[in-house]
Amino acid sequence: MAPVYKSKHTLPLVIIGVIVAALTAAQALLIDWLPPAASEQAGRTSTLLTFLFWSSAVFFVLITTVIIYSVWKFRAPKGDMSDGPPIHGNTKLEIVWTAVPSVLLVVVAIYGYIVLERNEAVAADALKVDVYAQQFAWSYGYPGTGIQTGVLVVPEGRQVELHVRARDVIHNFWVPEFGIKGDAVPGIDHVLWINPTKVGTYPVVCSELCGVGHSVMRSKVEVVTPAAFQTWLTKSKAGVTQGTAQSAAAATAANAPAATAANAPGDVAAGKTVFEAKCGGCHAGLGTEAGGVGPKLTGLPLTLAGVKTQITNGKGIMPGGLVSGTDMDNVAAYVMSIN
Repeated sequence: MAPVYKSKHTLPLVIIGVIVAALTAAQALLIDWLPPAASEQAGRTSTLLTFLFWSSAVFFVLITTVIIYSVWKFRAPKGDMSDGPPIHGNTKLEIVWTAVPSVLLVVVAIYGYIVLERNEAVAADALKVDVYAQQFAWSYGYPGTGIQTGVLVVPEGRQVELHVRARDVIHNFWVPEFGIKGDAVPGIDHVLWINPTKVGTYPVVCSELCGVGHSVMRSKVEVVTPAAFQTWLTKSKAGVTQGTAQSAAAATAANAPAATAANAPGDVAAGKTVFEAKCGGCHAGLGTEAGGVGPKLTGLPLTLAGVKTQITNGKGIMPGGLVSGTDMDNVAAYVMSIN
């Protein structure tokens, strides 16, 4: 009788299991759950997540199969309000379903530790970049160069050490294709490491609710070849030097007896450099293109006074006070020049 009893339950369990497994596998394979990996860290993390996913899928299929079969086979007849038969648990089964998940948890813990250790291994030639979060914009600084930009530019094949900081409230720096994310907390220097492996442009997202403009707090990171990065770095350094000299000249002119801060003309070239550093993350194409978080600035009915007022006070999701003094005069001059 024992083989007959077992086969009576085994066949429907197998049929239900195959159906549940097919549906689960279809959902798992037909949906792109993770973006393409563009860094060494993302590759390791994706492999770990894939292992966790399929391990969970196996348990999901087994447990769901038993539940569906039990609900169908052992349901109480309609109107039956009596207690079920008194039965004792299966000790061997309870040991198995306790031991197997415990072993799996240990394996996952060890695997996770290995991935974390490798992801945070610091290279001797790591490029250090300061990441600043502020409602509702990202900006990036390259220590020792004077470069400040609204777009994160990094070289392919070289480790980048990101020092993430917040200037107001808690934000979260997240690049999905890099497989990293980390909070930007006021007063804390949160360090993240990435090793970019693919040239391209990837979105930078704030994934921590930080205010009314949280959903549009976006920037981008450009991964370029080492040669292109060196060219960009040299050009940006030259722009910083030129902008500093022009700003100093404008400040001197503003302090002259015949001029005041109110009527001192701004420098368009210096303003373009500051705009790229402070505003380019939201206004696409340095304000000449649509599609960014901020609007296209060309063709708008703008006045010099109005531009300065908006820079000072902000408007909508645009924060006020990103630039001031001579920098504000220069940015306003640049905006009027493209308008």
